[in-house]
Amino acid sequence: MIKIGGLFSLTGTTAVTEKGLYNAVLHALDEHNRNAAKKEGLVEFEVRDIASDPSLTMQHTKELIDDGTKYFIGTYTSACRKAILPLLKENDCLLVYPALYEGHEAHPNVFYTGEVPNQQVYTLLKYMKLHFGSNIFLIGTDYIYPRDTNNDVKKYWGMLGGNVIEEEYVPFGHSQFTHFFKRVMKMKANAIFSTLVGDSLIPFYRTYKQMGFHPDFLPIFSPITKETEIKAIGKQYTEGHFSAGNYFQSIESKENEAFVKAFKNQFGETQVISSVMFNTYIGMKKLLEKISSKSFSTTYSLMQSLSNTRSSSPSGTIIIEKDNHHLSRPIRIGKVNRQGQFSIVWDSKKLIPAIPYHFQKQDITSLDITPMNWSEVFEELMAISEEPVILLDECNEILYSNEHARQDLQLFEGQLYSEQAFLKDEYIKEEHFPDSFSKSLRFLIFKTQKMKENSRVKNTYNFHIIKTYNEDYERQLKFAEIASNSDANVLILGETGSGKEVMARAIHLNSPRKNEPFIAINAGALPRELIASELFGFVEGAFTGAKRGGKIGKFELANGGTLFLDEIGEMPIDLQVNLLRVLETRTVTRIGENREREANVRIISATNRNLKEEIAYQGSFRSDLYYRLNVMNVKIPPLRERPGDIPILTTDFLTGLSDQYDYGPISLSPKAMKTMKIHSWPGNIRELRNMIERAFLIVRSENKYTIEYEHLPDELKLKQHKSYSPSPVYSLLEAERITIQNAMRVCDNISDAAKLLQVSRSTLYRKLKVHAIESN
Repeated sequence: MIKIGGLFSLTGTTAVTEKGLYNAVLHALDEHNRNAAKKEGLVEFEVRDIASDPSLTMQHTKELIDDGTKYFIGTYTSACRKAILPLLKENDCLLVYPALYEGHEAHPNVFYTGEVPNQQVYTLLKYMKLHFGSNIFLIGTDYIYPRDTNNDVKKYWGMLGGNVIEEEYVPFGHSQFTHFFKRVMKMKANAIFSTLVGDSLIPFYRTYKQMGFHPDFLPIFSPITKETEIKAIGKQYTEGHFSAGNYFQSIESKENEAFVKAFKNQFGETQVISSVMFNTYIGMKKLLEKISSKSFSTTYSLMQSLSNTRSSSPSGTIIIEKDNHHLSRPIRIGKVNRQGQFSIVWDSKKLIPAIPYHFQKQDITSLDITPMNWSEVFEELMAISEEPVILLDECNEILYSNEHARQDLQLFEGQLYSEQAFLKDEYIKEEHFPDSFSKSLRFLIFKTQKMKENSRVKNTYNFHIIKTYNEDYERQLKFAEIASNSDANVLILGETGSGKEVMARAIHLNSPRKNEPFIAINAGALPRELIASELFGFVEGAFTGAKRGGKIGKFELANGGTLFLDEIGEMPIDLQVNLLRVLETRTVTRIGENREREANVRIISATNRNLKEEIAYQGSFRSDLYYRLNVMNVKIPPLRERPGDIPILTTDFLTGLSDQYDYGPISLSPKAMKTMKIHSWPGNIRELRNMIERAFLIVRSENKYTIEYEHLPDELKLKQHKSYSPSPVYSLLEAERITIQNAMRVCDNISDAAKLLQVSRSTLYRKLKVHAIESN
């Protein structure tokens, strides 16, 4: 039987990416073994956790070689790959290396399926230069790939006439980026080029968002951040940023649709597929095709058999190059959209050969990555249409949307348009361009007035005092309602400030236990030594300083009712054993005594952590306790994902404050509400409530009854309007962009801005697209 060794970091700083690569190998193996005609064609696969550690990678590789393994896949980081090259050569073994990397290598014992800089990095840089400006800031993780890649970046960027303002490298796992972004702001960069890997990506992108930066003015270009990383970071933090590669999950082709469907059938609907996962799958598939059909005496003979082969794939045609064991492939640039997928903004349409050793100026600069300016095509139509209009390509991607489409229907460029249930044929007029221009393009005109006449306003969904317009949250509230009618334990998931305790009380007050106690305890706020005594109680003399007469614990206080355990993920693991025993026996024993007391308690717990990750990779939460607590779960979406709920929350807060203070403002101006809807709300509902109370008190002191834009905190207004000028002295093009931005800030709509600038609306629409400026 053929043996293949997998070298992946299932723990460690790059596990956020490498767990997906492991799944890609399993998928290729599953396909192969299901199709293996003979028993001897089956493959034995053994994976080793290398934990992002080169020395551990060497140890595991040597052990597998000693056990008869000749073929390997993985290693991901360049440091881990380079660590085992001598072992591969000494023992004539082959490594399939699937990651993008810095180039400068074509080892005879390595089959490289990842992209090299001329295919990916240089393409990104040219697109960045054409669309955003000359001044960039480099940041990367402090190891081989980022440093070597950035040496080439600086050469190529200089060749394009660009300026690298500064570069910075941080250790694996680094999480503090506030100071970095302050420097970026001060130095007025046009874009950031990131070669960060692993866990650092999460705080990096989140800090960017929380500090009020916007990708229209300061985008992040990263060859590394793909679908897997976006899922870990959060799509709301990555929208609008860019990456490049051979493969995106969003590629529209029958072959890719079948590939994605099969992958999700094996690993679940929430599984995403990135380019490095695709590269892993392709590398494993090609290796299996060869070694299962024929035996090879040497790695050289295997590589000769692989070389110069052409095949189709979910990403298009690929060729395994003869001389350097890399892949020629098409390359694409993608922009992260609201769904956490990539909208493809440029496609090479042809195979780009790998040049691992150096860049060749004539080969790279010949790439044409200037997109079609659809605003010019649509200029006249945009000027006269008072209805929402969108332009679609043959794949139903929105190439252009006018102001009304963006504001009224939330249809934006880069989205994939799907027919919505409320949009019947009678509400849409479809038009096609003349055949001489394009047979595949069409535009839709939405008859919004007719929609308003024939449709009812969507009602809020209520569960106790909780209300929402959001469909995702409505589904969660229905789960909460089902849970309230049972005695099952409930786990509430949500970010800090999202209202987890309010949800727990709502479930309790709608349950048969509503007339019994509701007791809440925050496991994260209590000192470690007090948690056990608070939960289980104690008798007099149980420990030094024990209260005279002892104390009843929270379980006994909640007997017959509900015990709410907030921040359950913070509970020390040794106390988790005691909690598990209480859940299993329904009895509790006070500290210092042996008597068991009845604890007829329904448990509702809550956390802002990913407990599955804690179980699998941190070892800080017990899996048996998790499944006891998670009989039913309710997930509270963060406020930034349901801005439509802000008006009803605001009304409730203002009503409560008016009752408390007898009088005060009862509404917000349209401009103030609009500003609040585009704020990211990192503190969620708690932040919103505090902001409303602050504005309420200010307006109340002025004896007014409406909260205006001016009454909002500065951080809301600054985040809405922050921009970054490229240099103290502006070119004419840059000056035009800044002038238009300023006009858009002070005007409420396109018409007013056009009047202020003394241009027609159609001209302003065109200029907004040229400068990539969003309308208000």
